[in-house]
Amino acid sequence: MNHKKCSLRNWHRVLITLVTFHLFTACGVNPQNVDVDLNTTLPEVKVTVFNQAVRQLGKLNIIYGRGPLHVMSKPVFDRTGTSLPTKGEIPQDISEMVKSTLNGFGGEIFYIPYDPEFMLNTAQTGYSTWGDKILPNVILVGGITEFDRGLVTKEEGFDISGAAEELGIPMGLEFNDTRKSSLARVTLDFNLLDFETFTGVPFIQAVNSISVHKGLGVDILGFTVYGQTLGLRGNMKKVQGRHAAVRLLVQLSIIQVLGKYQNLPYWRILPNSEPDSVVMDAIREQFYSLEPADRIAKIQEFLYLYNKDVDVSGRLDTKTQNAINAIKTEYSVQSKQPVSEELYLALFENMPLDIKAQVRRKQVNAMITNYQNNLRTLALSEVPVGSLQMNIEKPIVKELAQTLGEVKVWTSKQAFKIGEPMEIFFEVTQPMFVRIVTINSAGKMATLFPNPYQNDNFVQPGKTLRIPPIGSPVNLTVGAPVGVDKIRAAASLTPVSADTFPLGDDGEFIASATQEFSTTSAEFKVLAGSSNQAALNEGGQ
Repeated sequence: MNHKKCSLRNWHRVLITLVTFHLFTACGVNPQNVDVDLNTTLPEVKVTVFNQAVRQLGKLNIIYGRGPLHVMSKPVFDRTGTSLPTKGEIPQDISEMVKSTLNGFGGEIFYIPYDPEFMLNTAQTGYSTWGDKILPNVILVGGITEFDRGLVTKEEGFDISGAAEELGIPMGLEFNDTRKSSLARVTLDFNLLDFETFTGVPFIQAVNSISVHKGLGVDILGFTVYGQTLGLRGNMKKVQGRHAAVRLLVQLSIIQVLGKYQNLPYWRILPNSEPDSVVMDAIREQFYSLEPADRIAKIQEFLYLYNKDVDVSGRLDTKTQNAINAIKTEYSVQSKQPVSEELYLALFENMPLDIKAQVRRKQVNAMITNYQNNLRTLALSEVPVGSLQMNIEKPIVKELAQTLGEVKVWTSKQAFKIGEPMEIFFEVTQPMFVRIVTINSAGKMATLFPNPYQNDNFVQPGKTLRIPPIGSPVNLTVGAPVGVDKIRAAASLTPVSADTFPLGDDGEFIASATQEFSTTSAEFKVLAGSSNQAALNEGGQ
């Protein structure tokens, strides 16, 4: 009986050995016949979700008639210092990505290389001259400012194991499955500098972040036969390319920065984007800064790009009024006035972006030139400036009040030395447009408000404003000559431009303007001191 059991066990051993041998030979596991399959791929064009948006920004620049823009970029690096310690998880130098993006816009947006050594060498060898070079309008600066690794780390897994010895089979089985995932974040900052002054352009910046995911899966299958362990192991690692993620950040950020600088509705070409308040405020300011006839001409320019049969004449003729009514119906413009901020913004935000609009831009440019050279003077003389302006602004006046409020202005003290920083404060009792100027003892006048750092001159009541604003990187310093400087402030329910500011040649307010403007004055003494000129100076002097 024992002899039969022993024989049966021997047969089991032989059978398992033969099966195992067959599995290995069937798979071709022979060290002498080892081989590997090598996959081959062809080169492919790098495409991202923002490639089309890059090209469309150039199209926007043409259709909206912004004109040529020359952009230089300084070298852009990883400012976090983690690219080397992490063995290149993020790129150390992204300058080439920036160059490719800038050169991909087209539409009169030109990339100007920054390579001083190359320019000097070519000039010295006589290959080129400085006179042939195009200077940039702006300089793009920035870098990778954040790289947070392992923001979220998650691991899951389970094990299964068992043995078949109770069935008389000397074999064990084990299975292990592990899943790991992690999340990192990369942030990129960009700013624009004015090439002539080397100062930052206020509000023209972009700060964007992207989350990068990484996943790792491990499966292990092992089985044991008579103390010898055989096993299978599988690993799968998936990583969202961090270099590719940085390229997306570069494209998105440059679109935002140049879109803001050119006052373009760039959010229309980006997925899931909202209107930019910086751009919309600039367009509102543009609308209110135009003369009544020029507002009509600008709206006629927009209407022509909408394929409406109008001429740029600065006059509300029948064709213009019919086109305006059609646009109001199409875009649900509620204002009853023929010319309004609501209409202006609707035309701006919904401009056609097709090839027909590009062609019509060239045609309307000729009409604009003809208007400026021949028709503008006639339009200004024919349009009743006061009545049309009140007609245009009527919705705003109705929201505010029918009577003027008060404007108050004062300084931080009564006397300042030349070169000393000063502060000017003002406030209003109801929402009004405000303009503030200063006149020195020599009769030279300068505008204090609005300014590059406070460009919205529509002031709300209930708060005191300061010139320069709190937290501003600039100081307002007192300049020569010694004497008494005057501050004059005027507020109105309609925009106050430099041309309509009610000030006479003697530096005093015109008496007949008191019905349209709320005015106030302040004075301060200028004492001998340093020779600094009163200006908004970078860095505070």
